[in-house]
Amino acid sequence: MAKLALLIGVSEYEPGLTPLPAATKDVEAMQRVLRHPEIGGFDDVKVLINPQQYEMAVAIEILFDDRQKDDLVLLFFSGHGIKDEDGKLYFAAHNTRKTDKGVPARATTVPASFVHDVMNKSRSKREVVILDCCFSGAFAEGMLAKDDGFVDVKNQLGGEGRAVLTSSTSTQFAFEQQGVDTSTYTSYIVEGLETGVADWDEDGWISVDELHEYAAKKVQESTPAMKPEIYPVKGGFKIKLAKAPSNDPRLTYIREVEYWVEGGNGEISVAGRAALDALQETLQLSSEDAATIETQVLAPIENKKIKLQRYEIAFRDEIRQGFPLSDKTGANLKRLQQALGLRDEDIALIEAPIIAEQPLTPPPVIVNPPPPEPSKFNYIAASIIGVIGLIIGGTVVYFFRPGSISQPVVQPIENSCTKEEFTLGDRISLGEEILLKPDTNPDKKAGVQAFANSDCKTAIEKFDAYRKTNSTDPEALIYLNNAKARQKVDRLKIAVSVPIGTTQSVAEEILRGAAQAQDEVNNSGSINGKLLELAIANDNNDPTDAVQIANQFVKDTKILAVVGHNASNASIPAAYVYQKNGLVMISPTSFAQNLSNTGNYIFRTVPNVSLMADSLSHYAIKTLKKNNILICVDFKAVDNQSFKEELLTKIMAAGGKINTTNCDVSSSNFNPSAVISQAINSKADGLVLGLYIDQIKKGLAVAEANKGQLALFSSPTLYTIETLEVGKANINGMVLAAPWHPAAFPDNPFLKNSQKLWRGRVNWRTATAYDATKAIIASLQQNSTREGLQQVLHSPSFSVDGATGKIQFAQSGDRINNKVFLVKVQQITGTDKYEFVPIQP
Repeated sequence: MAKLALLIGVSEYEPGLTPLPAATKDVEAMQRVLRHPEIGGFDDVKVLINPQQYEMAVAIEILFDDRQKDDLVLLFFSGHGIKDEDGKLYFAAHNTRKTDKGVPARATTVPASFVHDVMNKSRSKREVVILDCCFSGAFAEGMLAKDDGFVDVKNQLGGEGRAVLTSSTSTQFAFEQQGVDTSTYTSYIVEGLETGVADWDEDGWISVDELHEYAAKKVQESTPAMKPEIYPVKGGFKIKLAKAPSNDPRLTYIREVEYWVEGGNGEISVAGRAALDALQETLQLSSEDAATIETQVLAPIENKKIKLQRYEIAFRDEIRQGFPLSDKTGANLKRLQQALGLRDEDIALIEAPIIAEQPLTPPPVIVNPPPPEPSKFNYIAASIIGVIGLIIGGTVVYFFRPGSISQPVVQPIENSCTKEEFTLGDRISLGEEILLKPDTNPDKKAGVQAFANSDCKTAIEKFDAYRKTNSTDPEALIYLNNAKARQKVDRLKIAVSVPIGTTQSVAEEILRGAAQAQDEVNNSGSINGKLLELAIANDNNDPTDAVQIANQFVKDTKILAVVGHNASNASIPAAYVYQKNGLVMISPTSFAQNLSNTGNYIFRTVPNVSLMADSLSHYAIKTLKKNNILICVDFKAVDNQSFKEELLTKIMAAGGKINTTNCDVSSSNFNPSAVISQAINSKADGLVLGLYIDQIKKGLAVAEANKGQLALFSSPTLYTIETLEVGKANINGMVLAAPWHPAAFPDNPFLKNSQKLWRGRVNWRTATAYDATKAIIASLQQNSTREGLQQVLHSPSFSVDGATGKIQFAQSGDRINNKVFLVKVQQITGTDKYEFVPIQP
């Protein structure tokens, strides 16, 4: 048995490709640890620095040629990776040049397919490939990026007895820091081998999977947007790469520091410091050695802090230049975020409190304002920045921004219920204004006017009259129940936030679920004698609006919980506001993976994206026998990024292949016909649509271009009436993952009650919003404080029956035993209409 390695580093290129100085340093570091007799112990380590294409290809072929079955063969590459229009991967050599069209000449590169071929022909059953490369040039000053696209790494470099380790996922950037000897990924690969700390199970050996786990953890501590991946085949992940020292005092101390840093969220606690000082004495380590080790362990965390500070400084500077931010400024900040390697959730935590300081527009209209002296009022108004709830005599008044413009005043009439001052134009309403547009019905307008004047008797009469001919309107039912609750005086208040301004139909679906739960509890005994009041907010699925709405909810101490938000682009930034300020949020529709474990106040009733991707992938590959899947997503949406990443994993785990055609519906030059043609030419037989709710029309354009050629699959986003009415024959047979379907719960009272209440069908968003509201109601029965509410929801004994079954929550905030159902689009016999029907398991 022999251990052989080829280490290739390409740092210098022909004009057109950015130099990568760290590449040669990466090779030198890897050579050091692999040759070391007490670490890698490799028999032969060949190094190639800036090779020509021919030299590089020959060396790779020689590496795998004439090997024995038990030989361990390792290929390491640090440099530029390049993809062509078909998504095929090529490794750039020193003489790789660009054509007149600006694309690299393939003849001057080494194709991944060539590497695959020579690996397949090798007799060695233990092959390891480590790639610290991506697919583009310089990204921003101070940070060099080596990726800008998707490459199907496993299918191009996978095989029996192999493990392929990559510096990031197929759709992410891999970075090298200027001023640092080695690139981010390689530095932690070397560190894990050289110190032995990657030996997780402490058996004296570092296996491929252990090395990956260590490097991935460290990379994400420093550059969270990077997500190193491992693609093992058969026993490849258990290949033993290196020895780890035993009874090494330095290694013992490193592990103890790691323990206290991880437990202290990036800091060493007082208890940790005492424990480390005691261990240092026991191990007889010098203070200098101990300090060096601690600096090494904390380095990636400190690096991330610096990046966060840089982003905050830039964001505050842009805010000072003008707010709301322009599209150009937003694009520039997104570019900076990518350059720094930060995730959306990282910047959300920075942006949320800064956005909260900014004034909302347009100026509000105050109805029934309190009567302080003008000079005193102007002083208060001028002192308020952002969204502040001011408690005056038990009445909540919302101020959004200072202003000297006189506000229209609506004089109160004789009250028939508790008086409260309201602010119009603030995108939040208890019943004082109509948010669903357009609506000119005189009864509804009269009901809103009466509610604003605290005339609940008239409001109830008008809302009741309106609902007799407009039963599908959830806003009116909520306002009706709010007026009744206000008459009773003693009430509990929660809120729901939906995207009325951008996708009103989806907002209405969510509101129907919340309205139905409110109507049921208020008409069947209340919550410990108190009726439920529900505030409606319009966040437009916009992160900035969602953060401002969240801050306003937090300031109103009467609001005990929030149902919302809809898309993860809005939910994730808002969630950090709720978590920081201790207000329960239950999202009925946000399924991004990174909403899990946001904090103990954050929950959801919809399954996370992993469950949906798994269900769709298994059905497509195992049942329908489709094995070359094209994925079309909106790369700007968090939900869809999560969906694609999970699909990549699940499809390949099920034995399928990812079609390499690039399909980003958010691209300015997106051409659905060209995408479908390219996918079919590259043997695609399935198409998955993972879209942002605002991009449904583009998704349907892809379906139209497809014309039934590829089997069609989708995330739950396309489960809408619009999809059926617009898509028609183009989507016939499309399979979707969904959290609920009426046929899945035929005996559940929710279905019968919803049909009676709304006089029509409802969909999964109504069901999961109903469940979110039901969970809050059940918790309020036990505790009506904000802190107590989250404790009840997290309790192992908590459960309540909902539309989608029993509702219980894990510590992550996700549902326990949450199910996913598959439905398909089917034409209704004898009509030109279509419907969603369940697929029998």
